[in-house]
Amino acid sequence: HLVHTRVRASPLGDDALLTARECPAWSEVVLDRERAAELPSAAAVAHGCSVVQVHALASASECRSLCAAASAAAQRVRRADCLIGLVRAPIVDLFDSQSDIDACEALLQRCVRFVQAQLPSLAKALFGEVSFETVLRNSDLVFSPGEPALNVYTQGGCFTPHEDEQSLTCLLNLSDAGSYDGGGTAFWSSREGLAVATPPSVVLRTPAGTALLFGGTVTHAGQPIRRGERCVLVASFSTAGHDCFVPHGEALLDASEPRTEECSLDALCAALAL
Repeated sequence: HLVHTRVRASPLGDDALLTARECPAWSEVVLDRERAAELPSAAAVAHGCSVVQVHALASASECRSLCAAASAAAQRVRRADCLIGLVRAPIVDLFDSQSDIDACEALLQRCVRFVQAQLPSLAKALFGEVSFETVLRNSDLVFSPGEPALNVYTQGGCFTPHEDEQSLTCLLNLSDAGSYDGGGTAFWSSREGLAVATPPSVVLRTPAGTALLFGGTVTHAGQPIRRGERCVLVASFSTAGHDCFVPHGEALLDASEPRTEECSLDALCAALAL
């Protein structure tokens, strides 16, 4: 499949939410070129047409430190539970050290600040007025089961095609490319049909420190590892008590009104395009 990428710079204004060190360049990998062509990036992400790559969101030293801690913790889990392939565990359960948990918190906050600064309409529509002073302990958020988590893949480890069904997913690869063979994250466009029956639209194998951001309707999978070990920080989340496919603000249905549909992505994208 041909992959179209819309590359974005990251200009900083006086009121930027990110420091210069935390404002990496980013690019948009378009899964559905026809549908994305008429949409701004925020709406394309919300509608599942695009995946955003945030380059160098985490530093090399941050990645090395978390990789070492995750690898050691996953090895303990493998020995205790006789697991092979993939170890997946919530951050707060996997790590004994509060400093490692705090490092994950800092990276997730950095991811949110990136969205607020570079895709502000997306942040507002998905999360409204939610405060992100914390991500891990934020009572205004709900996460996919067991997340935020570390996925630690070794030989044969993979994650089958699925959709997260949350407002936003962040996947942050922590492992250097030379530390494993295979792997990467496969994505299917909405036009590809059943993921189990068709090859992916694209497989993204990102360098350590690069994050992938995408919406909850995007079908994706963790590709099998042939050698070595790959560590990925993952968090899929939405606003608590709020339909993750309905935008906050004026486009949000009144809570007293009966719902006539389970999902309103078109309404969300219409609001983002305003």
